[in-house]
Amino acid sequence: MNIGRDAESGWRDLRPTILGLIDSTGARNVLEVGGGRFPFLQLDEIRERGLELTVNDVVEAELKLAPDTFAKSCFDIAGNLPDDAELGSFDFIFSRMVFEHVKDARKAWSNIYHLLAPGGVGFAYVPTLWSPPFLFNRMTPEVLSAWVLKKIDPDRRAERVPKFPAYYDLCRANAKAVAPKLAEIGFREVVVTPFFGTPYFPVVPVLKHVARAFDRTVEALDARNFASYAYIIARK
Repeated sequence: MNIGRDAESGWRDLRPTILGLIDSTGARNVLEVGGGRFPFLQLDEIRERGLELTVNDVVEAELKLAPDTFAKSCFDIAGNLPDDAELGSFDFIFSRMVFEHVKDARKAWSNIYHLLAPGGVGFAYVPTLWSPPFLFNRMTPEVLSAWVLKKIDPDRRAERVPKFPAYYDLCRANAKAVAPKLAEIGFREVVVTPFFGTPYFPVVPVLKHVARAFDRTVEALDARNFASYAYIIARK
């Protein structure tokens, strides 16, 4: 699949990328981490492939809002796995816009490693440091950053799309910053695909032009340390 380098491509190609990985690896038992009230895969996509999908979240109330069509499992991916966790049982584990909220990404990836079957694949779609909007979010008190986000995106309300604290641990678009850490856990193949640009400055007249110029420059230079999003793919 030919994936573009801009942030819009990263989001647009997310579904075909995830489905493509499921198809190409022959995965059958799939776990979505942090799926909460909005599981990503659709029922027809699951049935067509004969998948067994489990939706995870750390917040029980979020899982209760999800459809009862899927299996549900409430636990913290960066904490201790449940006593009844079936280690080595999943062929594919994925998350989208979740790992930035994880304080201990190494523990989370370690848990994914243990939950994956041999040859299984873990996938995370994440916003990344040191993109200016996410650096601002990381360095700003939560009350202020939540207020700013609500001004930019009115849909970010607790009853619709809640905002959770973000830490960006191991959320990097440069493979040199990610691959060695995942290799220490035991992953044998790691691929990081960067995406450039963010939608967070369109309502600020001067800032939006500065941000676009910055994004175009870092993309042209392939300065991945300043990319805004990434696909992180790791094979056990």
